[in-house]
Amino acid sequence: MADARLIRSRGVGETENLTELENLNEESLLQELKARYDRDLIYTYVGEILVAINPFKSIPGIYDDSKRKLYTNMGDRSAEPPHIFAMADAAFQAMVGTPPGPSANQVCVISGESGAGKTESAKLFMKHVIYLSTLSGQNDTAHGLEDKIIQLNPLLEAWGNAQTLMNDNSSRFGKFVQLRFNAQHHIEGAIMSDYLLEKSRVVRQGEGERNFHVFYLFFAGLDAATREQFEVSDPEEHRFINGNDEALAEIDGLKDMYAELAECIEIVGFSAQEINNLWSLISGVLHTGDIEFGGDEEAYIVSTDDIIAKATNQLGVVRDAMTEALTTSVNMTRGEAIVRKYKPFEAEDARDAMAKALYGKAFRWIVQSVNKLLGPKSIKPRASDKNIGILDIFGFECFDDNSFEQLLINLANERLQQFFNDHIFKMELDEYAKEGIDGSTITYEDNSGLLDMFMSRPAGLLSLCDEEALFPNGSDRSMVDKFHQNLHGKQGYEKPRGNDLLFTINHYAGRVTYQAANFLDKNRDTLPIDVTAALRLSDNDLVREIFQGDEEDKAAAKKGKGRRDAAGAKANLRKSMKKAQKQAARAKKTTVGADFKDSLIKLMAEMSNAAPHFIRCIKPNHVKQPAVYEEEMVTKQLRYTGMLETTRIRKEGYAFRPTFKDFLHRYKILAFPYTSSPPASGASCSRVLEKAGLTGWQIGKTKVFLRYFHMDELNEKFLPFPMAARTFTSIGRGFLARAKTKKLLAEAEMQAKQAQQLFAKVESYGSDMSSVVLALCDEDAARPADFWTKPAPKPADFQDPKMKKLAKKAQGKQGFTRAASVKWFKEVEMKKGAGISSAGKFEEWFHGVITRKDSEALLRGKEPGTFLVRVSESRFGYSLSHCVVAGGRIKHYMIDQTPDQQYQVVGNRKLFPSLNELVSYHHTHKIVSDDPVCLIYPCGQQGDEDDRLELVDKKTRGMLS
Repeated sequence: MADARLIRSRGVGETENLTELENLNEESLLQELKARYDRDLIYTYVGEILVAINPFKSIPGIYDDSKRKLYTNMGDRSAEPPHIFAMADAAFQAMVGTPPGPSANQVCVISGESGAGKTESAKLFMKHVIYLSTLSGQNDTAHGLEDKIIQLNPLLEAWGNAQTLMNDNSSRFGKFVQLRFNAQHHIEGAIMSDYLLEKSRVVRQGEGERNFHVFYLFFAGLDAATREQFEVSDPEEHRFINGNDEALAEIDGLKDMYAELAECIEIVGFSAQEINNLWSLISGVLHTGDIEFGGDEEAYIVSTDDIIAKATNQLGVVRDAMTEALTTSVNMTRGEAIVRKYKPFEAEDARDAMAKALYGKAFRWIVQSVNKLLGPKSIKPRASDKNIGILDIFGFECFDDNSFEQLLINLANERLQQFFNDHIFKMELDEYAKEGIDGSTITYEDNSGLLDMFMSRPAGLLSLCDEEALFPNGSDRSMVDKFHQNLHGKQGYEKPRGNDLLFTINHYAGRVTYQAANFLDKNRDTLPIDVTAALRLSDNDLVREIFQGDEEDKAAAKKGKGRRDAAGAKANLRKSMKKAQKQAARAKKTTVGADFKDSLIKLMAEMSNAAPHFIRCIKPNHVKQPAVYEEEMVTKQLRYTGMLETTRIRKEGYAFRPTFKDFLHRYKILAFPYTSSPPASGASCSRVLEKAGLTGWQIGKTKVFLRYFHMDELNEKFLPFPMAARTFTSIGRGFLARAKTKKLLAEAEMQAKQAQQLFAKVESYGSDMSSVVLALCDEDAARPADFWTKPAPKPADFQDPKMKKLAKKAQGKQGFTRAASVKWFKEVEMKKGAGISSAGKFEEWFHGVITRKDSEALLRGKEPGTFLVRVSESRFGYSLSHCVVAGGRIKHYMIDQTPDQQYQVVGNRKLFPSLNELVSYHHTHKIVSDDPVCLIYPCGQQGDEDDRLELVDKKTRGMLS
């Protein structure tokens, strides 16, 4: 912990944890943050909370590998500048240092308004947690998961993000990602939950805003063939996206982003057919938006046949079925169909509801597919598993016109603020009282009453809204009247003057007036059963799947494809409606608000079972430009995030409250031997704290109460122990390395001896060969001058009668055979003593009729100069095989006889009267001048079988021994 005198002496913008400021107020907080922002120091601590200001630019080196290593197993967080990697490290180390159980789970709550950088912060936090999990050993899953998450971002952002007035890449849905770790703290997978996709954006966007990115990327990726396939041409023709000229003008510049999206879709593992179905669905949604209706009391389609055909073709729906579904309402009562024609505005509502349902269900299908790719192999967690959750959810919203979506978004933020309050303030006071710690001087603002006004039953705002939505005759007017009647006077609710469809709520973040028009329709989010039935009959497998079509529907879709049979289409539609109605009857009738409320309750329960970490993202200006700091805007955000209140409570209260058991599990080594098991008592904890030299702490009944700076002091005291462990590990590794080195040195010494022996042999062989060369030089000097130019005498025809007979027979129909070679050797060569020593035995170098491959096998691995001579199988003659280089190529030469019975190496001029003399001569003369060695070492027989056996008979078998 820094000394107070040093803190006071710091300049503006140099304080990294603002709770260390002696006089922390709104003015000094703004001043410090601005000074740091101007120096590209975008991260600042307020206690254990991280404030992150969006720089709207890239800052070199802020997230490179050196920063990853720097913010790893930090111990004392204050030792390095504030950083989101430090928050990730704190969460990971807290998880690692806590025994398995709910208290080991961690959650990072990333909050802020649209454009503040929440999504980017969530990605950076998750990326560093995954990196940390790779450091504890081999963890291929972590490396692969990080790559997949990065690669999948374009898919989720294309379908879930849009450009708004406040943010060019605004997430229009909330997501909660849980990273699951096993007992070795290796990551096993990630599971994502999505919340409240803004489906209304599909059919309607505010002034200056855009539809979801995917619609523009769809057009950017089209070529001539796909334009024809998806039946689209000019994006300006489509009502759902043609409201923003700037967005349409930028489509041609999105080709690289489309390529990235296409690659991402393949990574998820979608088949080619699924990809086509997905794009057909997008095309179908666009064409659906172009269908227009006319009429006074009864709606009918006024759009051209071409528009209707394109919509039904892309969605795979029979045209007659879709036309009826969009223009009529059919109620099935006791098997009888009661048909009512829609009014034009009802038909338009049905059309828009279908488009929103198609997009929303497709988005949910994509999320489920992503979970299949990223999720752990085991769906059910083990008792030893731990989680780190990252919540990236929409920020507080207050526009000129605030509707049902803003109400739910702000409710979620209100509940998250309560979670923040509970952790930072209320739970702190409750714990103080429970543990006998005096916290009477600490106060905080409690928004529980406002949340009760929203969520209580039966007279809470959401319950009243649901009640009217489920009434057939409920209206926005009757709903607002009920609000005024039941909620007037409740915390946060204001009834406006006049009779407009308005009401105002004083949220923790500020006062918001809501326009209640269309509240009930948005809450109902009703998709006519007729439309559901028609989409269940789609021959687009994806459309049919997301609307729960069955095999019977699939068969009907294939049967009805391409047929213009109105009666058949209606019959299939009625049949599909009955099944859809049965499914709907089995399902609990609910509303968007009720579903969102249930999801919010589950999310908060999940988060309540984890240790929280808070990152507050701040948007510094409206123009989304770097180096612009609007104090009023920043002040507003700091107020509604409760940062000033946080600083006061953190300085006054006890931020950390581990149980005796958890505290000792981590820190007992500061006062007790590592192998000891001290009792989990206040006395044991006091001994650790006293030994560490800490002051200002308190011991409760079951927990230790520590100020926010105590953890850094403890971790600093604790740091030598893991460092010592690393030292021991290094010593162990050093010992193993030295042992390995010793072994390698011994092997090197042995190899050196072998090399010396080899060099000695080479020297000996070189000396011998030198003598041979000198002898050959003397011999060459004694030859006549015309020896090398004088042509060799032409040999006469065969003179031996037997040779003439054998040669003539070999030229017959059968050709040359192995038997002929054997016969030739026995009858001619053996009598001449070819390959036979003076002792009447075969020479060691002499071999029978063997193949070239056999000879190479015999010579492989032998010393250079090793040779053998073998009887040829394809002519009257021999083959000489010679190993000339160690481990290298084996050379082969033919030895033929002239008709006058002389022997000659083919290619050489010199003739020899016998085979033995030829071999003897080449003991000292190279066969070819560039050969490194002569014929030195004879290569004898190997193995039990002698390859010369067929050359002898019973009388001459003694030649083999």
